[in-house]
Amino acid sequence: MEVQAGEALFNSPRLLGGQAAKAGLSCAGCHVNGRDNAHFLMAGVSDRAGTADVTHSFFGAARGNGRFDPVTIPDLARPGKVSRDPAGGALESFVRDLIVDEFAGREPTPAMLAALAAYVRAIAPCPDGDPPGRRALDDQLRLIDFALRGATGMARRADPVAARALLAAARHQLGLIAERYPAPPFGAERRELLAASRVLADMHDKAANSDGFIAALSAWRAAFEKDLVQRLRRREARSLYNPANLAFVAPQQDNR
Repeated sequence: MEVQAGEALFNSPRLLGGQAAKAGLSCAGCHVNGRDNAHFLMAGVSDRAGTADVTHSFFGAARGNGRFDPVTIPDLARPGKVSRDPAGGALESFVRDLIVDEFAGREPTPAMLAALAAYVRAIAPCPDGDPPGRRALDDQLRLIDFALRGATGMARRADPVAARALLAAARHQLGLIAERYPAPPFGAERRELLAASRVLADMHDKAANSDGFIAALSAWRAAFEKDLVQRLRRREARSLYNPANLAFVAPQQDNR
């Protein structure tokens, strides 16, 4: 459960703070599948694709140094300067400092740090080379599943802060799915995705009551998977998950 919860948090802007969170950036924005991101490019933050100035004030005032010094985004599958030995706790401390000091995020709970560290330790090079860049509906549904399982586990451990963070992670993925089903012709699906997200938002206060929260989450999941997920899958080929459709729409959006 820890690795899955860590991956869900890694993909959620809620983990970070400041402008990064407002812009919808998550750790996965720089590290696709936990690796690097050769396509990351942000004006004022990158000097070329695949680089980022993490000391830029955009991310957090505490680390802002007034210099433009972007570096190549590292591949987390490769060993770095920080020890990944679980016994030492160095990775947990490093992740905490990144979230709180570098990106101005809220203080994570020990369980959140343990999950994130477990995910980072689990990242390994792909056997067939670099990870594919194309994202499918099931990739986002998988992250929703991970977030819900993680939220359930955190509630059982009496950690409502972590449970709420994982609820936010699931809601973020719902929003990303909605972006791939534009209206028209997917107005009904978009409205249902928004309604599903609002139901998760309403569970925020229930996270302090583990039994009620787990029951509500289980009911939400059953309803979500019974109908909406099946319709989304049937219509995926007509959505913007289809690269041909995305390639057709993107130039039109750029010319607006």
